[in-house]
Amino acid sequence: MTSNREPTLRVHLASLGCAKNLVDSERILGRLAAAGAVVNAPPEEADVILVNTCGFIQPAKEESVETILRLARFKRTGRCRALLVMGCLAQRYAAELREQIPEADGIFGLAEQEAILAACGLRAHAGAHAGRFLLTPKHMAYLRIADGCDNRCAYCAIPDIRGPFRSRPAEELLAEARELVARGARELNLIGQDTSLYGNDLGGAPRIQQLMARLSRIPKLHWLRLLYTHPAHFSEALIEAYAHTPRLVPYVDLPLQHLNDDILRRMGRRVTQAQVLGLIERLRERVPAVAIRTSLITGFPGETREQFREMLRLVVALRFEYLGVFAYSREEGTRAARMRAQVSRRTAEGRRREIMAAQQEIAFARNRALVGSRAEALIDAARPDGSWLARTAIQAPDVDSVTIVTGRNLRPGQFVKVRITGWKEYDLAAEAE
Repeated sequence: MTSNREPTLRVHLASLGCAKNLVDSERILGRLAAAGAVVNAPPEEADVILVNTCGFIQPAKEESVETILRLARFKRTGRCRALLVMGCLAQRYAAELREQIPEADGIFGLAEQEAILAACGLRAHAGAHAGRFLLTPKHMAYLRIADGCDNRCAYCAIPDIRGPFRSRPAEELLAEARELVARGARELNLIGQDTSLYGNDLGGAPRIQQLMARLSRIPKLHWLRLLYTHPAHFSEALIEAYAHTPRLVPYVDLPLQHLNDDILRRMGRRVTQAQVLGLIERLRERVPAVAIRTSLITGFPGETREQFREMLRLVVALRFEYLGVFAYSREEGTRAARMRAQVSRRTAEGRRREIMAAQQEIAFARNRALVGSRAEALIDAARPDGSWLARTAIQAPDVDSVTIVTGRNLRPGQFVKVRITGWKEYDLAAEAE
């Protein structure tokens, strides 16, 4: 006896870029699943392939285009009948993508999830709950508390892509956080373009420190982490929150981008070197166990050798726990792209390597000093050799080093006490106690 039911649509999604993009991917997958699709299918078995692109800097754009073209082959070799492109690159370059990548059957901006469902031949069912389909381990999730940005740094196109800064209502965030915890999340990582400004655009709304205080009271939540803060908006109240909020891990994500006053001014960062140094001093004084992650840009237009050397000297003196360095990317439509005295890519890359070499010595010395200490670690996943991939409270997912734990009767999502026994390059080795 044959069935008249149509076969279930199978969807594969490739998610590129930052954690904010990942949340967009989880939302559209949740909606597709609620509408009856099978999501997370291998690309060779998918009827529809979605690529959620990143358009932040040139290397990210190139990766997005390469991924689209790589997955397009499944229209010939697999069962794919529609290749759909979404995300920041699609938002920014829709016309160009339609012209230059005819393999794509649809280009969708950031606010076109309904259109994506329609392109898949699906529609949202009334009353169906479309929660996020998590692409992280179930014990960890990202909570996007705001979108867009008003800072308009000279080098950045994000405000043109994602629009003005918009905080999400606190009650909506608390409801989503409770749902994530009910589904097994024990670590929540708060994200946005500038999380330190949360609530500033909502009259009478809680600010970021008040939101975190409310989130920290959710039963079974163990770690709360705040990412993407801005040094110009890092208030004294937020420093106090780090000192006193239960479950808020002592980890400060503080992208500085440069440490020379003239370059900071030209970047439009709205902060001076003295203010940055004062903020770091107060953080380390009020939160003794704090770990600070930052990012820097080398080769910004007009950056002289001496301005770079000033930044390098301060990196050595400040000894950040984590540091990422990016060679400046000249993005069309930004103020920096029109500035004179553009620095060559070769020079910018050489300066990037110079800072990273200095930071490597700092990181290795820090790891050496940690041997013999004890910490709490969250088990993320099993490794093929029988050990476990884990993180301490001051190791953020995806961007920082990890801790490799050995021990018996361990499982993903478990918090364990460990003793640091060694290190290999940036990663730590530990034994469960």
